[in-house]
Amino acid sequence: MDELLLKKRIMELRKRAEFSYRTEFTDFLTLSEIDTAKTVLSGSNYMFYGGHPDTERQMLCIAPEDVDITAELFPICRLRIVPKHMKFAGDFSHRDVLGSVLGLGLDRDVIGDIFVKDKEAYLLCAERIASFLIEQLSQVRHTNVVCELAGAEESGFEKEFLMVSRTVSAIRIDSIAAAAFGISRSSAATAVSGGKVFINGREVTSPSASVKEQDVISFRGLGKARLKEIGNLTKKGRISVTLERYQ
Repeated sequence: MDELLLKKRIMELRKRAEFSYRTEFTDFLTLSEIDTAKTVLSGSNYMFYGGHPDTERQMLCIAPEDVDITAELFPICRLRIVPKHMKFAGDFSHRDVLGSVLGLGLDRDVIGDIFVKDKEAYLLCAERIASFLIEQLSQVRHTNVVCELAGAEESGFEKEFLMVSRTVSAIRIDSIAAAAFGISRSSAATAVSGGKVFINGREVTSPSASVKEQDVISFRGLGKARLKEIGNLTKKGRISVTLERYQ
């Protein structure tokens, strides 16, 4: 959504919550949209949540001042997608699952995070479209599937990470991207300048852009990683960092 339109939308929801005593929700927002929303939420009673503690795409809840916002309030459903016949099942990716779901005519903003594990997928979606998906989603790539409600504690909703420990010369995007994805700093800098690298969903084009702890770095074609921790200086004057690379 356009940044100005999103801000206008959030301000409208804020007014409804404050003056009509209503609890309001958006659909799923991207990391970039979440950052934008926060700029107009100062003083509000709000919470972001995506259906699981570790999600990128999240809904925003804005509530009257005296309402206690909890995860249970969010209109989010958890779905499990499994092959109808495991013997004939093929592998499928996040892109395959998303493509099949959007191929049913749904908008991207009603779909949250998708977790693919072995030959299964776990999907978070807006509550209002869950029944439709259960009834209509019957194939992912070349595999016939069954879509069903999943339990909140199913392990398929846990993201898997590869922990990476490195040292860098500076906490800037070219150095961090190079460390995260195992490429040279010059290659990372070229990718940044070419618009292929994002921090929390926002495109960065300056190789010297700073990165902070918990920032998510997306590298087009290589994947995503989170800067988990910035450590101490080494004896050689470099900085220790720990990254979580999304599997």
